[in-house]
Amino acid sequence: MEIARGIHRIEGVRGANCYLVFTDAGAALVDTGMPGNEKRILEYIRGAGIEPKRLGYIVLTHPDIDHSGSVARLKDLTDAKVAIHEADAPRLAGEKKLKEVKGATGVLFAAMSLFLRFTPVRPDVLLNDSDRILDCTVIHTPGHTDGSISLYREKEAIFVGDALRTDSRGMPRLPSGSMTVNVEQAKESVRKISTYRYVVLLPGHGPPITREASGVLVDYVQKELGAK
Repeated sequence: MEIARGIHRIEGVRGANCYLVFTDAGAALVDTGMPGNEKRILEYIRGAGIEPKRLGYIVLTHPDIDHSGSVARLKDLTDAKVAIHEADAPRLAGEKKLKEVKGATGVLFAAMSLFLRFTPVRPDVLLNDSDRILDCTVIHTPGHTDGSISLYREKEAIFVGDALRTDSRGMPRLPSGSMTVNVEQAKESVRKISTYRYVVLLPGHGPPITREASGVLVDYVQKELGAK
């Protein structure tokens, strides 16, 4: 489903939201969901009118398995270059363990890992704050993970990964504390995201905010996080 100019949310992907992005410089995926989503994603890419081999990049907002689970298969099937922030690259490559999840959620993830195997991938592109990829600027928004990023298309849209989520009403919420490495840092990242201007906000979980999104987030920050 096309949400904004050249931005599609791929329905039916298990795990995190997966977006297909078209620009003058080519096409890219933002995140891939859990393992096993490659068939659904490739079907959508073909249905959108491009051959998978023409996919330029797979950009991961962070390496959690619900965002990166299908990246290994998709890289093999498309030849796309995999891009991630340099601070999270060692976890994606299997050089470090994936993030440990706290509490009851951690128990659930441990049980899921018996059935869902993460395949490490060595990234092709290491990203840093202010880098450009396609028509987006990389914004380092750590807290959920050390290398979490957002992708900003000027005045139009922002992909925020798990720096933010939305509830069933499409209102912004902080990421779960049990899933977040540094909660205070995550709050600072939300404040940082609120200083940009965009119409559409595209979270990793929950429905996108498609109207006056930057104003919605400013209100949320003022009411829930307060001034720093």
